[in-house]
Parts: sequence; C-alpha cells; structure tokens
Amino acid sequence: MLMRYLLIGAAFVEVLSFGTANAACTTTIGSVMSLTGSLGVLGQQIAKGAQLAVADLNSAGGVNGRTVSLALLDDQTTASVGVDAAKRLVDVQHVPAIVGALSSGVSAAILTSVATPAKVVLISPASTSPIFTELAKAGKTEGYWFRTTPSDTLQGVAMAKVAMDSGIKKAAVLYLNNAYGQGLSTEFANAFTKLGGTVTENVVYNPSQPSYRSEVNKAMSPAPDTLFLIGYPGDGTTIAREWISAGGPQNFLLPDGLESQDFVNDVGVKYMKNVHGTAAGSVTTPSLATFKQEYKAKFGELPTQAYIPNAYDGTVILGLAMEYARSADATAVRDSIRKVTDPKGEKIYAGTAQIKKAAQLLSQRKAIQYVGASGPLQFDAYGDINAPMLVWSVDSHGKVAPTGMVTVDQIAQLRKEIK
Repeated sequence: MLMRYLLIGAAFVEVLSFGTANAACTTTIGSVMSLTGSLGVLGQQIAKGAQLAVADLNSAGGVNGRTVSLALLDDQTTASVGVDAAKRLVDVQHVPAIVGALSSGVSAAILTSVATPAKVVLISPASTSPIFTELAKAGKTEGYWFRTTPSDTLQGVAMAKVAMDSGIKKAAVLYLNNAYGQGLSTEFANAFTKLGGTVTENVVYNPSQPSYRSEVNKAMSPAPDTLFLIGYPGDGTTIAREWISAGGPQNFLLPDGLESQDFVNDVGVKYMKNVHGTAAGSVTTPSLATFKQEYKAKFGELPTQAYIPNAYDGTVILGLAMEYARSADATAVRDSIRKVTDPKGEKIYAGTAQIKKAAQLLSQRKAIQYVGASGPLQFDAYGDINAPMLVWSVDSHGKVAPTGMVTVDQIAQLRKEIK
C-alpha cells in the first residue's frame, strides 16, 4: 500500500530534511500518525507538535552536530497500514525511534510486530490503553515502549468521578472495538459502579460501518441518563447523530478521542449543550507557555484538543536522549531517556534556548530533567507516566473548552477507594 510523507508548511522547509538516517549530516526520527482516517482530524494537529520539536532541536544546533529530520508517515488510523509504515521507517530509513502512533490499536500492532522485534524505540503521545502496561510487565516490550500521556487506567477513574460529580447515576457505554475502546470502557465501568453508578449497557461497535442503529438501540434500553461514547470523530459523529435521532438523551460523556471542535460542529452544536469530557491534562510549567507561544507563531492558535504538547515532548526527549548517548543507536537512546528526565538533574524546559542549554550540560555529562509542555515526565519501569486529567465541555458559544482538572492526587485517592 502506498505510504506518503506528510507535506509540511514552508516554514519548515529549511529545517526538516526527509533524507535517510544514513545521510552524512542528518539524523532521522521516524513518526507514524493518523493524518487521515477516523483520527485524521486530530492527528494532523498532533503531528505539528512533533514538527515544532524538530524545528526547536535544529534551531538549537541539531543533535550531536547533525540536523534532525522527521520522517512522518500516515497510518490512516488502521493497524495494518501503521505496521507497513513502521517497517518502511525501520527497514529502509533505519530510524532508531518512532514517535507514534496515536490509536492504541495501531501502536500495539507496531510495538509487537515491528518496534520490539527490531529493537527500536516507540514513544506515543496519545495511545492510552492499559494493554501497554501489561505488555511491559510481561517483558514483551523489552523497555522500548514509552508514552507521554497517562494510561486509561487513570482516565477511566477520572471520567467516573466527573460523571458522579455531575449527578449522573446511569450511563450507557458505546465503545470502539480496539485496544483503546476496550481498555477505557473496562476501567470506567469498574470505577463508576464502585462509586455507586450503574452501567445500563456496555455495547461494542466496529469501525467504518454505514450505520450504528442496532448498537444505538441496544444502548438505549434500559434508559440511561447519559451516553459515554468512546471512539474517534469519524464513526463517533455517525453514532452521536443516530443516538440523537433515535431520541437518546442529549447528555454525553466524551473522552480524549472526541475532544474535537470539528466533531462538535459536525454533530451539531445545538445538540451538544450537555457534555462532560476528559482528556490528558498538562501540569502548568514554564514549558507550556513557551510551547503555546512557539506554536502560535508557526501554526496559529493552539486548538483545544489533547496530545499536541505530548507529541512535542516525546520528540524533544528523543533528541535529548541521543545527545546524552552521543549516538543514534536505538538501544542507547532507550537507555538514555530516563537520564534526560532525571528528577535529580537540572531542570530544562521547552524551547530553543533551553534545548541549547541542555546540550551544553549533557556535553559536560551533567544530569538534566526535561520538564515538558505536558508536565514533568517521570517514566516508570513500564514506560508510563502519571498526569492529571483535564475536564472539558462545550461552552455557551459552542466551543470546546476546558472547565477543570482531576489532579493526580485525586485520581490516586479514588483508585484506593475502588480497589
């Protein structure tokens, strides 16, 4: 199947070179993201985070004296396409690391079929399924897996809290039949019921169906207070419209995969007046302000959606790890990632000046702690991080907007309560 590079804006023409990893003066970082398909509307924005990181790395002098390039391929939100893209990056361009994928199902396929067997780092800004933790615990990732976003083990608990705080007692769940949907629906159902709520129906659906009327009808009986719809904008739009036309309550719980202004507009703002959403949150750090300023200068206003800062952070971490390792060898990069996020090290933030400072410290073999735009990134033994969960809704003007945060401590306390 034909793979294509994402064409990027003219602002990056001078700093992004799509040569191979063997080019004399270039180090290539691979990336597999959903630029089309059901996650395409989100993925096109997330990819800009990785592009901005490469621009900053190059403005700071590159990595180990070499220009950094980003080989960005489209997985079409499909596992088989994602695997083919990753194989191309590994076998043809010999990349030591890949930023991506976004869909948990795509990332799982790449991790097990390509990254781990080839001993290449895979760092995802958006794959939240608990399956990755289980794979790591079983020794099946060999330490090559990292993610800059929290697991749905956390999001499921946060969503249950948001639902209970909103007075919701009965929730129907419609979830996508992939690792993301399966994991999040399980975590939510467990937390929600233990907090006193009732899951009236838990209905799975497959992607790319022309209609979901059968699944919608099943989810509507017995009558719930709300629909927790787990999926992506393409199929999610169809399901939400059919739910509304069938007379379902216009009260929605929506996760990170549907934190999208396009999704809200396509369903119809007038139907989305009672939305309670969650997504990976960002601890406020100096990096976040810098990231927002740089993003606005290159791309315009930062959209209200998850994972753009996470893609930036994952890419910067790879560059810093290569700098620490003084090598683009994949295993050396893997072993250096925790070295550049060392809580005992000197704090380094986002932006060209800070990355340049990091390179100077690393050249002196000094410890650093990169504190990202998405927050402090402390990877545990399984490549996971802790992070707060953003709460979002649709405001009176029909705009997707943040409304609060479920903190790391709140999530931890709830997890103790529901065990």
